[in-house]
Amino acid sequence: MQKNPEIDLSNDLLEALKRVSVPTATQHLMGRGFHNTYAIGVQPLAVQPNQTMVGRARTLRFIPLREDLAKAQYDTVEGRPHRQAIESIRPGEVLVIDAGGCLGAGVVGDIFTRRVQGRGGTGIVIDGVVRDLMEIREVGLPVFCRGMHGAGINRLLMSVSIDEPIQIGGVPVLPGDVILGDLDGVVFVPPTEVEHLVEHGVEHDIREGFTRMKIAEGYPLHRAYPPDEELRLEYEQWRKTQ
Repeated sequence: MQKNPEIDLSNDLLEALKRVSVPTATQHLMGRGFHNTYAIGVQPLAVQPNQTMVGRARTLRFIPLREDLAKAQYDTVEGRPHRQAIESIRPGEVLVIDAGGCLGAGVVGDIFTRRVQGRGGTGIVIDGVVRDLMEIREVGLPVFCRGMHGAGINRLLMSVSIDEPIQIGGVPVLPGDVILGDLDGVVFVPPTEVEHLVEHGVEHDIREGFTRMKIAEGYPLHRAYPPDEELRLEYEQWRKTQ
């Protein structure tokens, strides 16, 4: 099984990653040769304005329902991989669920969401849908998915494995990958790239904040985006105050 290298990422580094936007991270990773990191079609359906999700991936996989196997799985509450995944979430992890893009059964509701939050998880990402969206939004935990459905898991799906490589929105995801999510979507960052991304991404987003300020002041694009020599000098002075 493919695994991530054992890389220790400090809490301070992961906290700093929250200052990098998803568009900046996606573009930066493309420049570093990683062209498939943004999850297509996975939406920030339960994310507050200015809320950013960062965490390490704990993976869970569903497959289409097969009645005889599902019946055996549901004989005991403890024997269901999706419950095992939730009960094994560690602080700072994001539950990442590959439901194969299924739109016909919600794999997470507000009860599961509350439990992930209670165990210290920092978010949930699903290549599939949720139920109880209104209640999930009240929980406050960031949740990214493809939509919602009124029925639960056992309508069409069964969970089969945890802690193995999966795919989310066409992106390969390994346990331990670093996940960054905001209102622009979700991007999966190889652990080896986090430090470089923080180092360059934070500065990039601060510089774009300066550009937005200049555009609001009426500067034309050809002067402000990117800044011309005069504005670059002004930026260097402005940056010292930030």
